[in-house]
Amino acid sequence: MSTYVLTSMFPDGIHGKNRELFQTLVTQRKSFAFVASEFEKDHGTTDCYFHLFLNMLEESGIHFENSYVVDGRMDAAEARKAVSKADVVWLAGGDTPVQYAYLVKYGLDDAIRKHPGLIIGMSAGSINLGKTAICTLTCRHNELEIYNALGCVDISVEPHFDHQNVTDELMQLSKEYTIYGLCDDSVIVCSDEKKEFYGEVYKLSNGTMEQLET
Repeated sequence: MSTYVLTSMFPDGIHGKNRELFQTLVTQRKSFAFVASEFEKDHGTTDCYFHLFLNMLEESGIHFENSYVVDGRMDAAEARKAVSKADVVWLAGGDTPVQYAYLVKYGLDDAIRKHPGLIIGMSAGSINLGKTAICTLTCRHNELEIYNALGCVDISVEPHFDHQNVTDELMQLSKEYTIYGLCDDSVIVCSDEKKEFYGEVYKLSNGTMEQLET
């Protein structure tokens, strides 16, 4: 059974309860696949973030035998195989619609949906794990864009959420969609049709906001 971990960002690394959570979740540690957001350009930036988050996991006591980037330096068949064989798949942050377009282009959308292990999304990756991707101006997208995404989880998220500065855009969208506001250092774990919330997570629905208990 797949487990999906939705995150926003860990500005100062993975610490405290998050470290304990990741140590519990990451039980298989043979291979780690870092799926980029931009596949065919700016590989240097991709590699920088790959090492940043791999180091965060290693500093939390989580070490993999093999780790690799999945992007346009692989052909589509290689990319699908790399994702399918990984114990842990990390969907990177970046440009959300661009990432989703690459996932479809390389056939990784289906590979991710069928993956039986642990899938971790960060920022754009978390948005794209949802049934409905809501790319807001609030979250610094170039335009408001809403589309059917991977559908691995049945929720929509707003990463980098600031509960003290909730925009009119988000409140209006919440009248049509339920949106989970993920503050940095917060985590949502979805498994077996169950959702668990860690850190500061807010639910926006019908024009109202409530903080969820952790």
